[in-house]
Amino acid sequence: MLRKAAAGSGIGIGAAAVVLLLAATGLFQSNELGLYDWRMRMAAQNPPDVNRDIVIVELNDTTIRDLDKPFGRWPWPRAAISMVIDFLNRAPAKVIAVDFAFTEKDRVVRHKIGETELSGDESDAALVASVKAAPGTILLADATYEGVVGANQQNKPAEWKTEPFQLGPGIYERRTITTPFPELTAAASGVGHNYAVLDERGSLRRIPPFVRMGDRYMPSLGVAAAIRAAGVRPDQVVLEGKTLRILDRVIPLVPTAVKDAHDAAVTNQQLTMLVNYRAPFLLPNGERPYQHYEVRHLIQSEIQLLSDEKPLVDPAVFKDKIVFVGLTASGLVDVFQTPFDAEGQGRMPGVQMHASVADSILSNRFIRPADDRWRIAAVFASALIVGLLAAFLPFNGAAPLALLLMAGWTACAVAAFKGGLWISMNEPLIAMGLALFSGTAYQYFVEGREKRKVKTLFGRYVSKDVYEQLLAHPDRAELGGKRREMTVLFSDIRGFTTV
Repeated sequence: MLRKAAAGSGIGIGAAAVVLLLAATGLFQSNELGLYDWRMRMAAQNPPDVNRDIVIVELNDTTIRDLDKPFGRWPWPRAAISMVIDFLNRAPAKVIAVDFAFTEKDRVVRHKIGETELSGDESDAALVASVKAAPGTILLADATYEGVVGANQQNKPAEWKTEPFQLGPGIYERRTITTPFPELTAAASGVGHNYAVLDERGSLRRIPPFVRMGDRYMPSLGVAAAIRAAGVRPDQVVLEGKTLRILDRVIPLVPTAVKDAHDAAVTNQQLTMLVNYRAPFLLPNGERPYQHYEVRHLIQSEIQLLSDEKPLVDPAVFKDKIVFVGLTASGLVDVFQTPFDAEGQGRMPGVQMHASVADSILSNRFIRPADDRWRIAAVFASALIVGLLAAFLPFNGAAPLALLLMAGWTACAVAAFKGGLWISMNEPLIAMGLALFSGTAYQYFVEGREKRKVKTLFGRYVSKDVYEQLLAHPDRAELGGKRREMTVLFSDIRGFTTV
């Protein structure tokens, strides 16, 4: 008994140690990310549990096609976007987050919009006026550009009306951030960056909630929209180690070492938040998870209101809403692979990713990676249990119990994920599988070898029944034998012999 217990413990501990050593090399990372995606799909509800105050206004293929005649090919004159902002401001919307980049002034000499002609400057001025009149407008800043590798930055550093966030050097620094052209930046109530992190397999699972240039901090577009909607002051945004506190909401952050884009020998720490997607871009029934409207309908409604006609869309539907305006048209790059990138659901436009980030903050629902101590403990515990089972039981008994434990661990991992906790799923499963295999090998090569040797030896002198009893009760194998009272019955069958 003690021998088997020691063997089972050794098998379990050895299997756990092997798995943890291999995990340290990153061997299982791809599998774990795949299981992460699977759990996110499992956690999604239908109908989706999303914030009903978030609305997406999409510029889709139909809008581009239908408005080709008045506005031409995309990108349109900025005056067209100003009409969308004017319409949303009629309600007014609480927040208008615009996921379009206006990093340069319009260089077109003359736009012809229907019967009206506008210069590029006039078109820009119309957009500036609309943004200034809508106090909840947040514009997009480009933080994806790395600058020129191996050379000094020649462009003038970006200027924006930054909030006095005091977050510290732990925030990931970007060498350059490109904001909208100066007049437009000055008119906006805020700007938000578009920097996202693509993990292994190319999925967008996490983003930096803030980036910085020196001591100036910029939230992502989704975070900026949530801060504006919740009325959070800059001093209520605090970086606390591996968490970011926004008012009473605590966002878990994942620290990752990344190589500097300009010097591969330098490694920087990047703090990111996991995006808690509540639904895919398309639901199984083809519907959208968030309320959505098309840009063409809003422009048409604005024109109708200016002509004292009944609008196609009532602007009141956007009252106090958090509106994200962005691209969903195919071929315009702003689309990402996500954990929901499965057949029939489609990849996700960036505008919905930003909406998902805002939804997560406003609803206080985040994904927190479990501490490494819990991961190590789970690997050792699961491997030890299966190792003992494999040492004490034959394979036919140990394998079903091990599979039952694996199913139980899978159910626990899914339930924890639904509650916002990401625990390592594949490492304990691999450890249990390795312990079962090792225990089976131990049974065959150690225990089985001794039994086969004894069977060969005793099979020459005693019957099979006696041998099996001796194996089952080794204590009975003693010299001298035992005296017992026995009754022997001799019988014959009538007519069977001549006796």
